[in-house]
Amino acid sequence: MLVDPPTSSYRRFYSLSKRMFRKFDLPRLEDDDHHRFFSSKGWLIYVSRRNHNISLFYPVSGKVIKPPSLPLSMLLQNEPWDDRSYTYHFFKFILTGWPSCCDDDIAVAMIFDVTQRLAVWKPGEHKWTVIPTTNDWIYDVCFFKGEFYAIDHLGKIIAFGVEVAKRQPRIVVNLIDQGVLLEQSTGQLYLVEAESTLLVIHRYVHLLGDDDELECPKIDEPDYWTTHFEIYELDVDNGKAKKVEGVGDRAIFVGLGSSTFSVDASLDKRGCKANCIYFTDDNEEAFNDSKLGGGGGDMGIYNLAEGKIIERFYKGPSQFCFITPPIWVERPHY
Repeated sequence: MLVDPPTSSYRRFYSLSKRMFRKFDLPRLEDDDHHRFFSSKGWLIYVSRRNHNISLFYPVSGKVIKPPSLPLSMLLQNEPWDDRSYTYHFFKFILTGWPSCCDDDIAVAMIFDVTQRLAVWKPGEHKWTVIPTTNDWIYDVCFFKGEFYAIDHLGKIIAFGVEVAKRQPRIVVNLIDQGVLLEQSTGQLYLVEAESTLLVIHRYVHLLGDDDELECPKIDEPDYWTTHFEIYELDVDNGKAKKVEGVGDRAIFVGLGSSTFSVDASLDKRGCKANCIYFTDDNEEAFNDSKLGGGGGDMGIYNLAEGKIIERFYKGPSQFCFITPPIWVERPHY
């Protein structure tokens, strides 16, 4: 999904398989002001600036689901709710499944607040339920084998059910204690299901000035850029993680605002490369101070077999934005 003005009534999408653009009109809502957009399972999720309302929209059918708004009392810091500060309080929304005839089949996990806490909601509930964890700063969440799995900035992975009261969060593994991650590790961490396996993705990002020996990619005046990725396969039963060199015929999609997902790239209709990671800009703290006008510069395709970025796949208009940089939207399931 490309960048468009936050007040526009549509969004434009670029199809990797068809190599073409398509415009979707958005439903008119009573609070239709600035929106920040997210995506999961083919849905668009948007949060309004004026009333901090949350809406789920499925572009294929036009279906809309409206979870409860986020009360400002749930936020830990009493910051003014304005054009910029409201963007710091939402990071990701993760849906448990695809649309069906029954809305009760769907539950939503949310990473929210400046400390990146967790909350869940199911249709029929009147408020979001905050998940109690020992650490905040949750980086990513994945729905896997009937439970949510979350990873924090210290490499600790917890699991929790949709019915939080019945199934309290439990620690699955601490990747630092296991020696998989170093305490001073930088970059971003993701969780993704690939062929019934839960994978941990470690994205390494170079910040300008960290190491003058690193060659800068061809991006106009870059402040930061992705250098490489590492992947670990996690056994959720025994908590053991092992490094893997590739993902076979899968392609993995990571980035800010969209839930992490993988697809079978061997299917011609996908239009993506196997054993690759497609990434969009995911360094919000850096791009808020960037000279490039927001996020959108750090995007490309990383080939796991070659161990390098093989393509910076998108340049041009509608690339940079502080509110909603380009995000991935999964191909709809029909």
